[in-house]
Amino acid sequence: MLPVSTIRLAGRHIVPLTVWYSLGYLAHYVLTWAGVAVSHGDHEQLRRVAAVLIFTLLITVTLATIIGMLTELYRPEDESFADALGRALFPFVVIYVAWGMYTADVRAFTRVDIEHNLGSAAHGSVAGQALNIGNLWIGLTATAVTWALKFLLERRRGNRAMSVLLAYFETAFNLFAVSSVLILVGEGGDWVSSRRIWPSGVESHVAHLFSAFSTLALPLVWLAMAAVAYGIGIEVDDHSAALEGTRLHGLATASEEYGMLTRVTTGQRERWVPLVYATRLILRIGAAALGLFCLCYVAVDLAVAYGFRGTLYLIGPGHDPAAWKPILLPLEFASELVRTVLHVALLAATVRLIQAVSDENGVREQVRVPA
Repeated sequence: MLPVSTIRLAGRHIVPLTVWYSLGYLAHYVLTWAGVAVSHGDHEQLRRVAAVLIFTLLITVTLATIIGMLTELYRPEDESFADALGRALFPFVVIYVAWGMYTADVRAFTRVDIEHNLGSAAHGSVAGQALNIGNLWIGLTATAVTWALKFLLERRRGNRAMSVLLAYFETAFNLFAVSSVLILVGEGGDWVSSRRIWPSGVESHVAHLFSAFSTLALPLVWLAMAAVAYGIGIEVDDHSAALEGTRLHGLATASEEYGMLTRVTTGQRERWVPLVYATRLILRIGAAALGLFCLCYVAVDLAVAYGFRGTLYLIGPGHDPAAWKPILLPLEFASELVRTVLHVALLAATVRLIQAVSDENGVREQVRVPA
């Protein structure tokens, strides 16, 4: 009944879900053009830092929109959207960044930057480079500043407003850190890949394997994020509780005795522990439900992609190239709306099913995210 429940939820709440998505899409569009506009001109490297900060806000708004859509389908009566946002946004950001899901936002941002600046004589040569800081020292300075702000806010995560700011600076810190690391290893990577001992074509094979794995893991990652949004998840840094009852629990408990080991493995823990926890959640309703959930998630992506392509075939190629932009914009909006609404409804239906089975079996959640 999971696909049927998904369709029913999407149909019953189609209006508020459309409103939420439309507001998020509008904010995403405005912030993208603001970031592109501010990234070129005098003091270009500092402008690119400002573009990264705007891009950080874009990611935060995107995740807040998803939280709003999830809580629209199901939310405790005594909890407001602001409460859910303050509780769930920081775990959302940590998981979202740890799994590199912001790369789709980077591609969209880069595409707009190319379209906006390619025809400009002054900035055409750097079109598509709005998020490339370029200067290592500026990148390291921005990383240090955002880390300090994140560290100061970490102690006040319980405050609703501070939690939202913490999520913003967590994203900014990761983006600046990634940019700085890319600058450092760029030339080194070129040197290694140019050596004769380096196997030819190995990068493409590794990329294909990682893509296949991500396709299977991504639905579970989003399920972990949905569980947090509904208040049945875990704190992203409470790894011991997430692994309780598994063979990994002893290892997690032992590593907490060594501060250096904990700090070194924090990034990998934030990446994998939510995935393990999501798997434990959905296994309560059986392996068949696990496969069905992943199948439905991937099927939505395929159906929307082929629907978009089929619509383009129906429109036909006999149009002036200048007419395609006003045609593609509403088509992209409609396809992403359908995909997002169905994904959100599927996540909500799955979490409801997990809760129903847990209540039926008398299983109570051992850890609950504090309001």
